[in-house]
Amino acid sequence: TLCIMSKMTQELTEIEFKNSFGNGMTDITEMEVDEPIDIWDYVEKLTENKIVNRIVYEKELVEKVYRNDLKTFDHILLPTEKQNVFITIVVDLEKKKIYGHKILDLNKEYGIEENTD
Repeated sequence: TLCIMSKMTQELTEIEFKNSFGNGMTDITEMEVDEPIDIWDYVEKLTENKIVNRIVYEKELVEKVYRNDLKTFDHILLPTEKQNVFITIVVDLEKKKIYGHKILDLNKEYGIEENTD
């Protein structure tokens, strides 16, 4: 039998990801959000696919939440075992659904040095 997952995960291309930034992102981690989108079914799939650490899923750990200036996309950053590396869940605010995900490596992206203490 063919198992068809109703919610497939979608890894975004670099262009799709960059296009979701608008002209800039604002940290809304501490803000109350009206009708937040439930990302945890999606995160569960990523956990099953060994993309997200199980503890992150079980404890619903979120590092940061950013919203673009157009208020069209949120980026929900989930921690990984590597410093400055996040699984970013991109939420389409207009369609009220998850657009996809991207592994965001700030070490590579911005040349941030890893702390080695």
